[in-house]
Amino acid sequence: MSEAEIIHDAEVIGTELEPVTHGNLFRTDDPTEIIRRASETAQALSDVLRKQKLTTNIQGREHVRVEGWTLLGTMLGVFPVCEWTRPLDGQSGWEARVVARTLAGQEVGAAEAQCSRSENTWKNRDDYALRSMAQTRATSKALRQPLGFVVSLAGFDPTPAEEMPRDGGVTERVIEGPKSLTPPNSWAKLTELVSSYDQQVYEWFEAFSAAASRYLFEGKEPKQLKAKAEKDVLFQTCAGAALHLREQFEPDEIPPPTVDDVRGAFAMVLDADLAIPEEQLDEEAAEAAGADQ
Repeated sequence: MSEAEIIHDAEVIGTELEPVTHGNLFRTDDPTEIIRRASETAQALSDVLRKQKLTTNIQGREHVRVEGWTLLGTMLGVFPVCEWTRPLDGQSGWEARVVARTLAGQEVGAAEAQCSRSENTWKNRDDYALRSMAQTRATSKALRQPLGFVVSLAGFDPTPAEEMPRDGGVTERVIEGPKSLTPPNSWAKLTELVSSYDQQVYEWFEAFSAAASRYLFEGKEPKQLKAKAEKDVLFQTCAGAALHLREQFEPDEIPPPTVDDVRGAFAMVLDADLAIPEEQLDEEAAEAAGADQ
């Protein structure tokens, strides 16, 4: 995709690349307006990525290539800056660090990534190619942190294409979870997945689902969400957490997941540690103790 094509598509989208003056990338403090603008950006992004073929289909899911991530960054005024690249010990590969910044210089994301000769695809490649791929992976990962939810709203897998090895494995924990597990496509399927654990785990998951809603939507409880875009974002968050949990614990595993395991599953999706009221934990613990007697 040429620079001229990117500029043309950005003009068609009508994105204004003005400096960010609010605490987020959508230049407003109104949660409803943020969701509206994010949804519009996601729709515009989806049209461009499919038109310009900036995605890769891996195991039936569309993953956005680095060119698509940088395009989305340009649409929202976020740009990747490479801080360094350096060889791994023993000249076995390269690693890089990239920071995502706004035009005003605010850091909104950062990531480090590697490319090594232990990977089948890269074991016989030239040194410069490994160095370039390490930087490419760090770029897409750094942009994923602030912009991944927009990619999800656009209907694509939020794991960058460069993070998915050609043999179909994964280089990090991602939303799909175990290969044999079908991602839930409805709240009913999600409830069925989480209910495969015991009642206590299910209640913890529900509590953290509500905490995620409050975190994402300025204190709103799940039942207060009216916009479809809000409900979709919450569903994707909870589905990702459920799959991360299942990736670590089978339903009949002893001991079962703890409250911190559930908290960690949501942290993997949100990059933030959620808190639920201590009195809620105390109440649930008391009920569990009473049931054991």
